[in-house]
Amino acid sequence: MPLIILPFVSQVMEPAEFGAASMLTASALLLVTIVAAPLDSLVFRVAARGDEDGPALLRAAGLYCYVVMPCIGALVAAIFAVCVPSLLGVSGYIWGLELLAIGFQPAMAYFALPVVQARQELAKFTAMASIAIILMAATKLGLLLIWQLGVLGWVISDLITAALSAVAATLLVRLPRTKVTRDHLRSVWSFAAPLIPHKASLWAMASMSRPAMALVASLTQVGLLSLGWSVASVANLILSEINRAALPRYSRETFPAPTQQTLSVVRLQVILAFAIPTLVGSTLAIAGQWVFAESYWPAFSVAGVLLIGQAAYGLYLIPTNYQVQTAGMTKPVAFASSAGASLMLVLLLTLGHAHGALGGAYAVAAGILLMLLISACLTRVLRLHIAVRTWAGMWPEVALAASGLTCSVWALMWPVGSMPSKIVGILCLAPTICAVLVSYRRAGVRHKLRKC
Repeated sequence: MPLIILPFVSQVMEPAEFGAASMLTASALLLVTIVAAPLDSLVFRVAARGDEDGPALLRAAGLYCYVVMPCIGALVAAIFAVCVPSLLGVSGYIWGLELLAIGFQPAMAYFALPVVQARQELAKFTAMASIAIILMAATKLGLLLIWQLGVLGWVISDLITAALSAVAATLLVRLPRTKVTRDHLRSVWSFAAPLIPHKASLWAMASMSRPAMALVASLTQVGLLSLGWSVASVANLILSEINRAALPRYSRETFPAPTQQTLSVVRLQVILAFAIPTLVGSTLAIAGQWVFAESYWPAFSVAGVLLIGQAAYGLYLIPTNYQVQTAGMTKPVAFASSAGASLMLVLLLTLGHAHGALGGAYAVAAGILLMLLISACLTRVLRLHIAVRTWAGMWPEVALAASGLTCSVWALMWPVGSMPSKIVGILCLAPTICAVLVSYRRAGVRHKLRKC
């Protein structure tokens, strides 16, 4: 969906205006990240395991997302609209509209969708996801392309999409009819609260780069970084959704791991962590010049660097899933994400000032790589019994997939539309396809051996 909307947005919004809209959205998301996002992991784990106290825990989380969060969003929005004339170059009432929209988002994003995914209710998941996508596309294109309302149209679109999505979530995913006690509330708090620093750090990795960039560079550079991130976030979105689909398996996994619950899942996630960013980068290198306005072309190399970070993020999800969903350890995961966010912020303030959007991209990628390193080390420190050697035989396809990603990033470093860029962008697909085929063939051989 971002790739569908962004070409139209780039035609009607200047980089500075798009930078302001992106910064606004990223900053407002901090509220929901702190007070609602930690429930996501709890809802997945409870709905997948089916424990005795599961219905009460789901009801507590659902009431919070359906009722409490919209009230918090409305209160904070009113305060901003009345008391804040302007912040970072954006009017206070526009901030208020965006914060009001954020209050409605947890209903679908952090409760309803995780519930139906964990229960594997495909029809409800498809219906809710389609509603959200159609609303976002229709309102963004209508308010920005037809009425050309700029930043105001952007936030009105966010509000309409979030509010109607919340209504759909409430109708499609009903709360369990059971009693919620203080012990249940305490259980929700003890699981979710330690994840607040972790989720806030992930927000910083994904969103703080734009507001921080605005402190050391022009809004034009913020806009270029925003577009580069928006393109790279296509890979992030796909990898995240694949990971969300796998969370019920991680929640049902036991140690020593892997069992059949996660053996093939990890193999798939490793290959796709390289393959998905490669495909995004290749598409941008081949067709980007006809999709985006020329003023955004400098963002292509920015997207290339950020795609390296997305590959690292896809790998980072694997050890984190074992820690949170399988072991139920929510406290240690904050070390990796906090360290990555801190490194990103320090590097961004220095590299962003010196090298603009490209420097900001290097800062973000470095932060995510550090997250991956620390998260992998934590599995050893926490003494989680994971037989990593089980996947050691994957090295040929991993090497092929990594070489494909390298070529994809290299293609984006050439001048936009040049012949070398297109040739390398096409050639990078060869090792990626080979990696997928080799992995598929190995899986077929293993399946035959198990049958024998």
